Amino acid sequence: MKRPVLLALCIPFMCTAPASADDFKQEAGKIALSYVDCYTKQDPACVAGLYTKDGVFINPAGKHDVATAYAGTFKAGFNKLESTVEEVWQVDNDTPAAVGKFHITGKNDKGDALDASGSWTAVYVKADGKWKIRMLTAAPIPPKKD
Repeated sequence: MKRPVLLALCIPFMCTAPASADDFKQEAGKIALSYVDCYTKQDPACVAGLYTKDGVFINPAGKHDVATAYAGTFKAGFNKLESTVEEVWQVDNDTPAAVGKFHITGKNDKGDALDASGSWTAVYVKADGKWKIRMLTAAPIPPKKD
């Protein structure tokens, strides 16, 4: 008699278990594709739309407003982004995170090539029923010394 009662008590918890990190990897991939699409359009507002209202972008220069940071990136001449999702994990039941690689290219106003690669990490939350980026950190690989 105790086993059926114990099983009955556990069923609601099994049905409400959060999605696994493996399940979220597909979602993170979709967000990365949307990010590339917004980047290709050179649209800072589009990029910012992938973040929560209070979302932030962090790089070695510090914490930035997303739209402002990307407006500067596009003005500098970067216009192409390649991004991969390498790994996804659960921070807690409602907060997945991911890490990946990026490569950005373009040309400055003098026509000189711009090229940077590195790693990124992101933390995601659900906002208005959609997965959004709460914080993304980009860490470029330092230039090689001659």
